[in-house]
Amino acid sequence: MVIVAVDPNKSDLKRLVTTLRKAYPGSEIVMFTESMPAIEYLKNNPIDILFTEIPMFQADGFALQAAAEAVQPAILTVFVTDTDVYAGRAIKTNASGYILKPVTKEAVYEALEDTKFKQWMYSV
Repeated sequence: MVIVAVDPNKSDLKRLVTTLRKAYPGSEIVMFTESMPAIEYLKNNPIDILFTEIPMFQADGFALQAAAEAVQPAILTVFVTDTDVYAGRAIKTNASGYILKPVTKEAVYEALEDTKFKQWMYSV
């Protein structure tokens, strides 16, 4: 499984990646602190899941999701943020999940409960 994690806050990104490594050991995790380099990466590299913060410079998490789905329609997106303000909009985008920070392994599992990645869950 290939996961892209995007968060402009370096400590939050580190925490997210640490949690993802615990939840999905053996997965390839690619990290970005800015959305534009993440978009460029997504154009040239197949990935399975995008975990992204919503408020960011340049392009927000919703723009990142749209760009990702334009080149990889089967990609799953999980929004990771510190407020529920964007939850309604996230639902309208058919996001696979919405996690409030701080991220936990259980929250990651719950976000992906009804997806094709359920088989990867609880393997630790």
